[in-house]
Amino acid sequence: MPTQIEKIQAHSSHLLDTFIQLRERYALMEPLLFNECVVKEWGSGKRARGFKILKNSLFRSCAQDIAKLTADDAERTPSLSNLVRALADDRLRAQLKEQYGSWKSPFVEEEHDPQILEIIRQWELRESAERLEQFDALYCEVTHLWAKLSTSDLIKGFRTIRDKVTAHTEVQWVADKYQCVDIGALGIKWRDLRTVIGDMQRLVELLGLLIRCAGFAWDALDSQLEKAARDFWNDTSA
Repeated sequence: MPTQIEKIQAHSSHLLDTFIQLRERYALMEPLLFNECVVKEWGSGKRARGFKILKNSLFRSCAQDIAKLTADDAERTPSLSNLVRALADDRLRAQLKEQYGSWKSPFVEEEHDPQILEIIRQWELRESAERLEQFDALYCEVTHLWAKLSTSDLIKGFRTIRDKVTAHTEVQWVADKYQCVDIGALGIKWRDLRTVIGDMQRLVELLGLLIRCAGFAWDALDSQLEKAARDFWNDTSA
């Protein structure tokens, strides 16, 4: 039976994987929104209708992923909500903090001089103390960012899209007739996707550090996704 720490470490890892999938979808969608060459080439003439269908489909898929990754609270679901809630447990957070602060020099086993070993030991103590302070600072950033993101109108809008448009179709009685939910009335703009995904990325990164002591090469991912989108849309403007 996995321990509580093993469970949230696995959830943090799967959250990262699923978030990367969201980044991949958005990378293919972004040129449809903001790249003049792609819009001109694909968004007019015989391709116009297919362009619109693809753009709207990718938008709805991204919106559903955002809602899923932020707000789903089912016990087995890797989500920001569940991981932030888990970290609020003082006992669990203390265990993770101890793990984060534990740092041993890889050179200890190779060194036998007592004086040098003592220098390394003092260095490890200072390094550990700094890491413990860093853990607290990162956790404060998590709570601040999550409080802001989880209560934002944008997240509420994306949840509405997921709950009433993509995962389920809801019709409402409006002006003497039944109508589907109007996504345009939710106040979400195309650029809001980029903003929310950026906020989510920082939280995914922080949770990976706190829970798994693991970072991620975001710059490398950015380059890979930009190239993938360019190659797919045959964009030679870059």
